[in-house]
Amino acid sequence: MILITSNLFSQIRVDVNLNVKHTIDSISIFDRSKFISIHANQTENEWDGSNFTSDLRNDFLNGYDVYLGRDTGGITWNLNNIQQDPDRAGFVDPSEIISKGANARSNFESNVALHKYEDRKSLVIAGQLNPFWTGTDQKPTSQGWYLANATATGEYMGRYINNFHGTNGQKKPLFLEIINEPAYHSLGGKNDYSNSLQEIAEFHNEVAEAIRVQAPDLKIGGYTAAFPDFEVGDFKRWENRDKLFMDVAGDNMDFFSIHLYDFPSINNGKKDLRSGSNIEATFDMMEHYSMLFFNKVKPIVVSEYGAQMHDYAQEQWSPYRDWLHIKASNSQLMSFLERPNVVASAINFIIVKAEWGYNSATGVPYNHRLMRKANEPESYTGEWVYTDMVKFYQLWKNVRGTRVDITSDNLDIQVNAYVDGNKGYIILNNLNFKEETIDLELFDSNNNSITNILKKHLTLNGNFPILIEEPITNTNSIILGAESTMILEYTFEEDIVIDETSNEIKYYANSYLKPITENTVQTFNINGVLKGNYGEAILRLGLGRAHGKSLNPVVKFNNTVIDVPSNWRGYDQADRAQFFGVLEIPVPYNLLETNNTVTVQFNDTGGHISSVSMRVFEFSNDIRKDKVSDISDDNYKIKTTSVTCRGENNGKIAIATTKTLNYFATVAGEGYNEKFSFSDTLNVNNLKSGFYTIEISIPEFPGYIASFKLQINEPEALSVVSKINAINKTVSLSLKGSDAYEITINGVKTSTTQKKIELPIQFGTNKITVTASKQCSNMFEQNVFLENGLKVYPNPSKGNLTCSTSKDMIGGELFIHSIDGVLLKTKKIEVLEEKIDVSFLPEGIYMISASKGNKVQLQTKLILSK
Repeated sequence: MILITSNLFSQIRVDVNLNVKHTIDSISIFDRSKFISIHANQTENEWDGSNFTSDLRNDFLNGYDVYLGRDTGGITWNLNNIQQDPDRAGFVDPSEIISKGANARSNFESNVALHKYEDRKSLVIAGQLNPFWTGTDQKPTSQGWYLANATATGEYMGRYINNFHGTNGQKKPLFLEIINEPAYHSLGGKNDYSNSLQEIAEFHNEVAEAIRVQAPDLKIGGYTAAFPDFEVGDFKRWENRDKLFMDVAGDNMDFFSIHLYDFPSINNGKKDLRSGSNIEATFDMMEHYSMLFFNKVKPIVVSEYGAQMHDYAQEQWSPYRDWLHIKASNSQLMSFLERPNVVASAINFIIVKAEWGYNSATGVPYNHRLMRKANEPESYTGEWVYTDMVKFYQLWKNVRGTRVDITSDNLDIQVNAYVDGNKGYIILNNLNFKEETIDLELFDSNNNSITNILKKHLTLNGNFPILIEEPITNTNSIILGAESTMILEYTFEEDIVIDETSNEIKYYANSYLKPITENTVQTFNINGVLKGNYGEAILRLGLGRAHGKSLNPVVKFNNTVIDVPSNWRGYDQADRAQFFGVLEIPVPYNLLETNNTVTVQFNDTGGHISSVSMRVFEFSNDIRKDKVSDISDDNYKIKTTSVTCRGENNGKIAIATTKTLNYFATVAGEGYNEKFSFSDTLNVNNLKSGFYTIEISIPEFPGYIASFKLQINEPEALSVVSKINAINKTVSLSLKGSDAYEITINGVKTSTTQKKIELPIQFGTNKITVTASKQCSNMFEQNVFLENGLKVYPNPSKGNLTCSTSKDMIGGELFIHSIDGVLLKTKKIEVLEEKIDVSFLPEGIYMISASKGNKVQLQTKLILSK
């Protein structure tokens, strides 16, 4: 008997404090040049041509406030078309670089129309693998000569930057990636974890040193990983590739460079996604190791991101294929925006026209294009118009300003918010595969009146991505489409006053990458934490584990058990080889100390804890402040789960609250007494059956106590009562002791959750077994005999016989059939023993059956012998 019980529920709530500036390591401004960009340079010829608009650069770059992100073509094309130094084989001719560079700058200087887009550059320049790479499987330039070594590569890159940029030419790039995806096809491919990155790391070292001789102020990075799948081979890939690169070349890198892609439809519709928890784990591991090895988190450049649409890659353009990319882009961008201090640049992999990628043999254009021919997919003809990729930029067009405080109580709803004058921008992104309803609470300390709300909802309608832009009157309840993004643009009567602050700092433990062993405690220390009077903290555990392994460890923070949520960002990663993600665990702020101890314990073996970090927010005021009177009578939803077997201690208590606060719960009973902290949900496991008390306190409200009494039950023993119906040839079973049962009669299995069930049996002995869903329950076994109620004598007979039935059959009929089913005689049953003359039938075997109510119920075999 449960004294207090109700169904637990989940209600997605988003709270926004427009007056609270959210700063991350001193950064609070939305830098569009970092995050809203295209994989292009304004000097590319692809901007020109037969476009739907006379000035595509202006329409797109200025019209949607987009920045130019990456150029891999110019530095590579020029290397392929420069001769080697006649005095130094394998090195570029310096005089030719000077000459070609001067011509390039002069051409740019004369093309005045391009100058206004220089301010739209946050440019990354990268060399393609060939002919820059001088290691194993080196390829020559288009002129047929080979770079001598890594120093020759670096000298060319430095000279190229100096001579093709600056003065009257294009401004110098912000970043240079040494080579693009050097291990994409080599080193065994995506799933290899045994091959070493040593040669590539050493190459980066030598190239960087040679570049700095020519261009000492240039920011240099690598290794531009196509597949940063750290968890492969139980983190052997991390050790042999990314960690090794940091160890060998990290000191010479100003930043680390990676590419991040979702595979939303691979191998006939499977989903291999990074968006959500996997991206979080990838960043956290890089950040954590960087902090341990360099004593700082080095910047990360995401020079390509989005989706690779494998199942559709060889098909003509379609809006749905574009949707696969833009939905991934939005989800990934939300993670990047949470790291403005770490992500130095994030470039959406969208090419302007990519005519170089058109497959003339198949007639299939390149996938990742901003533009398409107007008559596609029917034909590659017509003027150039936007693909649906442009909807990503249309959605984000107006967003700018100062970041403000916003929280979601469901990790699958990613959130962000900015304020710009009298404008407020709320961004909501749904990682779930189904639509969600959002309860949105908007707070402005000055009660500023809203004059207009514009809703922009990028979602899927059938197979078509649509961007719905419409004015709405309120946002109390918002329906957000599956895998969709919404930006709400509020216009207020006056400028929004930002008068409070939330300063965020991320701290990292003093150790990382520890193996998980059953019931073994792993300890991590997070030291040097700064704590103000008000704030909150989120502990982050990176995990790499095989599917089926537990993702619910026992976590103690400074010796207090803290509740581990059962949710994480995004899906369960079922189509990936294993789970690699981050658990985000609220920590009561009052538990924080300068030096903190975190212990983690799993109940099974396998995988690793990849990273441990903590986001700490210091508030200028108590912006999460609640009153005791705000805690309603139905704030607590409590559910118990009975033990599965008598004498076991696997009962459970689950608590969910409608308000998110710092709760402490003491659970006591049956020799058990433990104290827990939680913010909105608490799960207490491994309890015996019996009576328990729960006392819940809230440190912010001294004297407040909520008390509950409840009981954890244990199951009844399995009990089965059987009753035979000979007329219907059935057995009726009355069942007790479980929620579900498996019944086997003569080898035929039936599963049921009913407490009473009727099943068919046959004449003779019937073996019945019943087992309960609870494995600890005993098995019921019984043999029942069903006697045939129809008797014929004499049998064999010479012509006259007597058929004996029960009184229940009176009023029914007797039937005689040939062995092949032909009806030969019918007689009504009027007495218990009916005489039948069958002398007209020849010798042979016949079937006699008795029926009542249009159903054959009894039958037997007759032999005639004359």
